[in-house]
Amino acid sequence: MSSQGFHNLWLVFWSIPPSLLPLCVDLRLQGHCVVTVQLADEELPADDEEDVDYFLLFAGSTQRHLTSTLKSSHDTLQAMCPAHNCCEVVSVTLCSGRPVRVAPLAEHRFCFVQDLAFDMAQFLVSRADGLDGVLLLDECQIPLQECERLDESLALALHHLVLPPGWSLLGKLTPQETLLHFSARRGLVRVMRYLLRQPGAREALGLANREGLTPSDIAASRGHESLVELLAQ
Repeated sequence: MSSQGFHNLWLVFWSIPPSLLPLCVDLRLQGHCVVTVQLADEELPADDEEDVDYFLLFAGSTQRHLTSTLKSSHDTLQAMCPAHNCCEVVSVTLCSGRPVRVAPLAEHRFCFVQDLAFDMAQFLVSRADGLDGVLLLDECQIPLQECERLDESLALALHHLVLPPGWSLLGKLTPQETLLHFSARRGLVRVMRYLLRQPGAREALGLANREGLTPSDIAASRGHESLVELLAQ
């Protein structure tokens, strides 16, 4: 499993009662990070065992997730952490699966938390009626690498966010600065792809802001060629 583009988290599972576990690990709600598990000697399969699979069971108050793992070495596993529906502490159980039985081996705790990208996604969605105030972000000279990270994390948060009923990119004000304008200014390609699939996207493409610029105009003026091509499709 390649960890490129993902956050990485290293865990050592403990074969001890949950009450004695170390402090839980914080994890963002939208998941999408690689969890690396170091197996203890007693958790390793015997030399004559070949058909042993390992799984991670994430158990929260209202959701459970079962995640398969890949073995990166004889005693190291990797798994993709799932997204979760609320901020809470969940138990994560390492299980082994053999042809005749499935057995829990050890347990850890995760705490799903709302990160800055999720906060930003909520704020932007709530301001669909007009993002003129958000133009202040455009005055900050954010390095290209940071913009790429913002694009990845914000797009992931938006994918996980539940939009309000009847929500649209158009809002109620015209002319206005829409989320398409915002993404075009910062060159947020992943965010733009997500937004173009949302209600009101087709109409918002041709909507000019108070400067008389459409999202495509802004992308072209900033030299974001990939965005110009995307918006022209």
